[in-house]
This record gives sequence, C-alpha cells and structure tokens, in this order.
Amino acid sequence: MTCKRYFHITGRDLVYLKFIMEAYEGVATLSTADKRNGVVVIAYSDFFAETVNDLLATLREEISLVEVEEPSK
Repeated sequence: MTCKRYFHITGRDLVYLKFIMEAYEGVATLSTADKRNGVVVIAYSDFFAETVNDLLATLREEISLVEVEEPSK
C-alpha cells in the first residue's frame, strides 16, 4: 500500500529535503502538491514507513517541515 503525507516547507528548505530524499533511493518520492503554498507530498510504500518516519523526525530538527492536510484541488 502507498502512503502519502503532505508537508509545508519553505523554498530554501525544499532543495535540502529533495537532496536527502533522493539519497534514500527507492524509499520515497517527493512531489509538489501545491506550489503556491509550498506544499509537497512524500509518497512511500508502507514497507518503508518506519524508515520514512525516522528520517522525517530527524529532518524536522534541521528544517521547517510542518505536516498538513492534503490540499484541496
């Protein structure tokens, strides 16, 4: 099953987040969900849920990463 989580992030932190997520190749994907409001979506298999949760917890100590509801279309 694919899990999706949405986060508000500043532009300067987005580059860092993308770099880190790509370093964990095959674990999760990062896409823009709402460009105007700075919302991204991180999608991952439930198999990698623990890894992604640990990674996001660590990243929250370094960058502004606020989990939000799925943006309305």
